[in-house]
Amino acid sequence: MTAAVPGRLARDSRLIAGRQLRVLRMNPGRLIYPLVQPLVLLVLFVSVLGNLAVTRQPGDGSYREFLIPGVLVMNAALTAPASGLALLRDAGNGLADRFRSLPMSRAAVLTGRLGPDAVIFAVQAVLLLGEAALLGFRVRAGLPGLAAIVAVAVAFGLAVAVTSTWLALLINDAETAERVLYFPAIAIAFVSSAFAPVSDLAGWMQPIARANPVSAAAGLIRSLSSGGPAARPLLQLACWVTGLIIVPGMLAVRRWQAPS
Repeated sequence: MTAAVPGRLARDSRLIAGRQLRVLRMNPGRLIYPLVQPLVLLVLFVSVLGNLAVTRQPGDGSYREFLIPGVLVMNAALTAPASGLALLRDAGNGLADRFRSLPMSRAAVLTGRLGPDAVIFAVQAVLLLGEAALLGFRVRAGLPGLAAIVAVAVAFGLAVAVTSTWLALLINDAETAERVLYFPAIAIAFVSSAFAPVSDLAGWMQPIARANPVSAAAGLIRSLSSGGPAARPLLQLACWVTGLIIVPGMLAVRRWQAPS
């Protein structure tokens, strides 16, 4: 297969994205998990853990202010595998073969899903921030800070979604993938600074947590909400997002293009 012309890829991606958005509009029940479950999880985490302690991080207040950014990032990570699972379902019902028979960029089937995914991650982040405000979470930078936090959640979610899609295509079985893909999302959330400072984790966890993309995303959100320095976590997250999108994305496209 020859390389797709960028203009053709963009056009086909828009068509796929439009199809996905129409599917969501016609089946709003598909939004229950990505939009309702995170709200429930945030309330549960804050209710159970929110008043445990005061963090020892300079300039931080209650543990609740430390916890909520971690929950925001964790929810994005738990939502991301749905993209790869949807592709496997499409392949299972024959839609993949129909796409392959059309004169279109095969990469567009993957890239076209990123638009609807970005919308879901953005709406999820806005709803969570609204609920967090009711729970006492404040963003000192105001509206620009809120917009930046939403952008962080979207970028992180898309990066994990691309990687999850590649892994789902490798597994090539929807039932198995559904069981497998959520474990790494849970693991990277807990072996990070999402719920506790890195210095409070077990010794063997600390190097992993410092290099964890969840730690970078949660640290950046905390900096944006408190008005603290954001350069270091921003650089770390940018490197992770770039790596998780480009390399697994290219591998996912190659896997999708391969005959079943």
